[in-house]
Amino acid sequence: MEMLISRNPRTGSVLKEIPKSPTHDLPKVFERAARAQTLWSKLSVKQRAKKLLQLRETLCRRVDDVARVIHEENGKPHIEAYICEILPAIELLTYFAGIAPSKLRDKKVSLRNPILRYRKSLLTYAPLGTVAVISPWNYPFFLAFGDIAVALLTGNAVVFKPSEYSAQVGQMIQDLFDEAGFPRDILQTLMGEGDLGAAIIDQKPAKIFFTGSVRTGKAIMKQASQYLIPVTLELGGKDAMIVLPDADLDFATSAALWGGFTNSGQACASVERLIVHESIAKPFAEMLKEKVLRLTPGIDLGVATMDKQKAVYEDHLKDAKERGAEFICGGIMSSDRTRMIPTLVGGKGIEETRIYNEETFGPVIAMTTFKSVQEAIEKANRSEYGLLASVISTNMALAEEIARELHVGSVMINEVLFSAGLPETPWGGMKDSGFGRKHAEMGLYEFVHVRHINRPAVGLLTFKSLWWFPYSEAQREFFRSWIRLYQGGVFEKLTHLPHFLWSMTKFLKNEPRL
Repeated sequence: MEMLISRNPRTGSVLKEIPKSPTHDLPKVFERAARAQTLWSKLSVKQRAKKLLQLRETLCRRVDDVARVIHEENGKPHIEAYICEILPAIELLTYFAGIAPSKLRDKKVSLRNPILRYRKSLLTYAPLGTVAVISPWNYPFFLAFGDIAVALLTGNAVVFKPSEYSAQVGQMIQDLFDEAGFPRDILQTLMGEGDLGAAIIDQKPAKIFFTGSVRTGKAIMKQASQYLIPVTLELGGKDAMIVLPDADLDFATSAALWGGFTNSGQACASVERLIVHESIAKPFAEMLKEKVLRLTPGIDLGVATMDKQKAVYEDHLKDAKERGAEFICGGIMSSDRTRMIPTLVGGKGIEETRIYNEETFGPVIAMTTFKSVQEAIEKANRSEYGLLASVISTNMALAEEIARELHVGSVMINEVLFSAGLPETPWGGMKDSGFGRKHAEMGLYEFVHVRHINRPAVGLLTFKSLWWFPYSEAQREFFRSWIRLYQGGVFEKLTHLPHFLWSMTKFLKNEPRL
C-alpha cells in the first residue's frame, strides 16, 4: 500500500505514515456518501445546527491536541494555531449554527404586478448532494473545517481531500466530526496527491470547493467544466496595504509587520505590497525594519512548510537583486534552510520585479511609494489578484472612499489580513483570486440549491394564464396596452389606464380564461 509521509517541517523527521486512498475505491466512496446524505438531509436544519454545537464542544475539549498537530505538521507557532486556526473555526460554528435555521427557512417572494397576485412564489433551500472539499496546507485546519461544517449543516455529504502536506491535520478533522457523533460516511477523508483530486472530480460531485493556487484552481475548473460541475475557488493574492500620510507610524508599521509575516507570510491574504506616501516612506521603512529585526524565530515566526515554496521565495529574491532592488532587511534563507528570513525590499524599479507582482507566499513585503491618492489606488489595482487590501489612515471618510475604489473582495481599514476569520462577512476575491463567496448569509447559499416554487394563491381558484393559446387580436391589444402603463410619468400612466382596463375587459369578455 502506498503511503503519504507526514513530516515535521522544522526537523524533517517523519511524524506519521498515512495510507493513500486508492482511486479505484472512489465509486464506493460516493455511493456511501449518497446513502448517508439521503438520511442526513431528512433532519431539520435546527437538528443539524445542534450537531454543529456538539462539534464545537468536541473541538473545545480537544483544542490542545489540535494545536499540537497543526504546530508539528504545519510549522506555525502554537499561538498562531490558536489564533488563526482554532478560534476562527469556533466562531464559524457558533455563527452558522445560529443563523442557519432562519436563513434556510422557506422564503415568500412578493409578486409586484397586481394582475399576477392570484399566484404566489416561495424559495426553498435544498442540499446539493455530495460535495468535494479540496483544501490547502497553509491553514490546513480552519480553511477545510469551515467548508466541511457549512456543507454538512446545509444537508450535504462531503468527500474531503486535505493537502498531502497536512494529512495529519486532515485526519484530525475527520476524528473531530466522528467524535461529535456525525453519521458514518457523511464525511469521508481521502488521502492522496493531485491525481486523487482529479479522480474525485471524475466522480462528478455536486459542487467543488477548492482553496489553493491559481494554477491548480484553473486545472480544477477546466476539468469540472467537462461535467458542468459548479466550483467555488479561493485562490491566491498579492494584497496591497496603502499607508496615507496622516497615518500613525507606530500603528501602521505594526499592522504591516503582522500582516506580512504572520504564518511566515504563507497566507493568500498577507500584505505582500506596501504602498506608502512618499512623505513618510523613509521613517516608515526604518521603523518597520527595527520591528522586523526584533521578531523571534520559533516564537513569532514559524518555518517554511514546503520546499517548493522556498524555491519560489529564492527565485523572487534573485530576480529582485538582479534588477537592482534595495533590500532593507532580510533577503536570505536561514542557515539550516528551514526558514525564509523576513524581508522588506523596495527601491527604484521595484514595481517591475517578480517579488512585487507575483505571489511569493512567504515572509516578503515589497514597498513602493505614491504622491496622490489616485496614484495609490491605481497601484493597488495594478495586479492580477483581487482578494484583500488594507488602508491605514486617521481619516475614515477618505479611507472608505479609497476602499470603494479597490478591486478586491474585502478591504480592511486600519486592520490587516484577518477578514477570513469573520464568519459574519463574505469572504472571497475577484480576478485571479477566484470567485464565489464563503461565510455570511451569501456564503451559506453557496452550499444549497435554491428552488423556486410558484403556485396559485388559492388552490381551488384556477385561471388559464392570459398569455396562453389561442392568440387573438384582442389579446395582442391587451398586452400592448399593458406595456404602455410603464411609459412616461404618473400623469401619462393615469391617462392610459382607462384604455388598459377597456382592452382587458374586451379580451376577457371575448375569451374568458376561467
